[in-house]
Amino acid sequence: ASVARPGDTLMLCSNGLAEPMRGEPALPGELAERWKAGPPGLPAFLADTQLRIKGYADDRTCAAVWEA
Repeated sequence: ASVARPGDTLMLCSNGLAEPMRGEPALPGELAERWKAGPPGLPAFLADTQLRIKGYADDRTCAAVWEA
């Protein structure tokens, strides 16, 4: 079991985003940097999760929860 702490983010996503998260080492850090100040607005969240990355053309589904 885990305990969420302030600033933690739980992201659930389909393989369309999970594969680039595993295959592109910079992507998780880039998202963490963008989201470290707190939850982004909806347009920013959608833009962040729909990044075009060569070699990863699958559709993406993503939901995230931020611990306050």
